[in-house]
Amino acid sequence: MITGIYRIVGRTRIYYRAMSAVGNSTDFSASFQTRFYSNAIRRSDVQNGVCEIDGDSISLRAGSQSIDISLDDVTDLTLGTPPEKFDDELEQVFGIKFSPAGGSGVCFIEYDPEYADIFEYQLFAAIINGADGLAELGAQKGGQQTGTDAEQVEVAIEPDRVVFETDSVSSKTVALGEIVNIKSGKRTIGEAKRDAIKVDYMKSQTRITSYLSLIETRLQHLFNRYLRTEYAELEAEIDETDVSEAETQLVVGYYTTQNLKQTMHALTDGNTSEFESIYEDAIDHGLVTHPDDGVGLTQKGKMLANTELETVNT
Repeated sequence: MITGIYRIVGRTRIYYRAMSAVGNSTDFSASFQTRFYSNAIRRSDVQNGVCEIDGDSISLRAGSQSIDISLDDVTDLTLGTPPEKFDDELEQVFGIKFSPAGGSGVCFIEYDPEYADIFEYQLFAAIINGADGLAELGAQKGGQQTGTDAEQVEVAIEPDRVVFETDSVSSKTVALGEIVNIKSGKRTIGEAKRDAIKVDYMKSQTRITSYLSLIETRLQHLFNRYLRTEYAELEAEIDETDVSEAETQLVVGYYTTQNLKQTMHALTDGNTSEFESIYEDAIDHGLVTHPDDGVGLTQKGKMLANTELETVNT
């Protein structure tokens, strides 16, 4: 199934055409004015210019100065503070490391939340989706080893989850809000020690551990970066939100029972008005969905619930 939609925000015109099947990359294009620095062009100062992305490459242009970065050459994508020498000019930047033939380069593009999604998700999706790897899915359950053998997988990231397609079973998914811990390092997978990422997540109130090692080291590094970025962002959102004890109980109660009426009776002894007030606060804090969109937890709400349950069960 293919869906397409234009989104015009401020100076940014973006077209997304997403294909849901694992292995098909996300195709999108964007063009926006920005300020940037790159060591791959002659000038060594921050320049006013245009960033253009066509799904295969990132082009930065400022007058006669230009640079084209193929997504196949990207080795890292980051969000953070600029180099010290640009502190007075750039407060926050998207960083791109790349390795074109015969060298290496870096560029810093001025951050603007209007097109943050391009760098925080779309570029990662375009680069990673369809990558092959070896995985031990469910290597531990409830802290116990399961004896799971490594199997070949094809991986894709979607806006709120990671999908693993295997030959033996239907696809397996890990929602970002289910993750409770991430650790990268070396692990023997498929009879060889490889770069891998360990992901601990919760399914049906059980802690599960899986390991993934993508065949291409560059993609493994980018996959690790993506998961860490999304995980840290959800954590930060929860830490910055003044969540009440009642909201936490609501989130945990619904996550555990999947029954709103049962949760209401447990939380407010059936007091509808009191429960609606708590639910409205949880909507405002981004923990639950609006009833018009179907009752449920957001990824932020799932992470809060899983964190609470994981702490209790530790």
